[in-house]
Amino acid sequence: MSNLIYNTGIKAYKTGVKVARLLGNEKAKKWLEGREGWQEELQSFREGKESRPLIWLHASSLGEFEQVKPLIERIKSTKEFDDYLLVVTFFSPSGYENSLTYDKADLLFYLPADTPNNAQRFLDILNPDIAIFVKYDFWFNILDELQKRLTPIVYFSCNFREGQLFFKPYGKWQRSILQGINAILTLNQQSKEILEKNDFENVKVCGDTRFDKVIDNAEKCTPVPIVEKFKDNKPLLIVGSSWQPEEKIIADFVNNNQELKVIIAPHDISEKHLKEIESIVPVAVRYSRVTEENVENTNVILIDNIGLLSNLYQYADFAFIGGGFTNDLHNILEAAVFGNVVFFGNKHSKYPEGRGLIEYGGAIEVKDSKTFTKELNRLLIDINKRKEIGGKAKHFVERHKGATDIVFEEVKRLI
Repeated sequence: MSNLIYNTGIKAYKTGVKVARLLGNEKAKKWLEGREGWQEELQSFREGKESRPLIWLHASSLGEFEQVKPLIERIKSTKEFDDYLLVVTFFSPSGYENSLTYDKADLLFYLPADTPNNAQRFLDILNPDIAIFVKYDFWFNILDELQKRLTPIVYFSCNFREGQLFFKPYGKWQRSILQGINAILTLNQQSKEILEKNDFENVKVCGDTRFDKVIDNAEKCTPVPIVEKFKDNKPLLIVGSSWQPEEKIIADFVNNNQELKVIIAPHDISEKHLKEIESIVPVAVRYSRVTEENVENTNVILIDNIGLLSNLYQYADFAFIGGGFTNDLHNILEAAVFGNVVFFGNKHSKYPEGRGLIEYGGAIEVKDSKTFTKELNRLLIDINKRKEIGGKAKHFVERHKGATDIVFEEVKRLI
């Protein structure tokens, strides 16, 4: 794909977002409004601090931001980086909006659309000493401009697959830019081998920094007394970051089984969606309405806020994680680190940690409501088997820690 076709695609995307806003799409509205006046905002941030060195990290969305956090915290705790400014950019509103309370970055900012003019102006103002990207957010005009300026570039926790356009004859332009990246740190050995087979020399395996993050989170988790009282030493299932398929399955189970406690934490907490869940799980009580008086008489809690979920898994025995029916699997590691038996849908090919956890014996793949009900009922009876699977889930996370160290050393080498 030539740069002309790529730039045409970027323009078409922007046009599509504008049309979506006109049609009332809230995400499109946020995407556009968040980028209004970006040059002035960035210039204001840099004013008076032009001489200070700067580290730029980019995370596409919320999931990628979780992968970036361990590296940010490592940088901020290292004395030799005391004078460095640290800027984090986002592509998606979900990443940006869920980062606003994060206090370890000097600036949280929307990445402007990747046109040639924007790339030049953005880097003129920001003037980073190094650019760090997570996973696969490849913005080729920005990468090309960074390389022209000889700015070191690091990508980490990248997952590559055979047949991606970079490896096709028509992907020569993109491939040549990727080959010019100073360090590509891959999620696994398979990705490394794919790159090396396509004449990449700048490759090393690092793994996934999310393992480090969830281990750190587990060590720092705080009690949630109302949930502890809700559990009351009974088996607890958390349905985390759920979408309609998981909610429908759990509704079928809850409406016919009162043997365990259930917490539903949907990905979408809009009033409309909360009411949809309440319509299929009528016994659910919203978290904001749970009290010391009514919690003991409640079997299902519906989480109606953001930021609580990762702290709840400490009380769970089972976790059913959303996105596995649409190949958009959410964070299974947050649950696995606490020794939960992890369930998720059977479409997760883009997520190596999903397949890895299943093969290690710490997760169960769900095809339909019948599969879920059968497996959950089996483990409610067989406590020893439940503990065995949960123990494997926890060990799977612990044996994959250390990615942050590898990325951090590469950053130190290049900066």
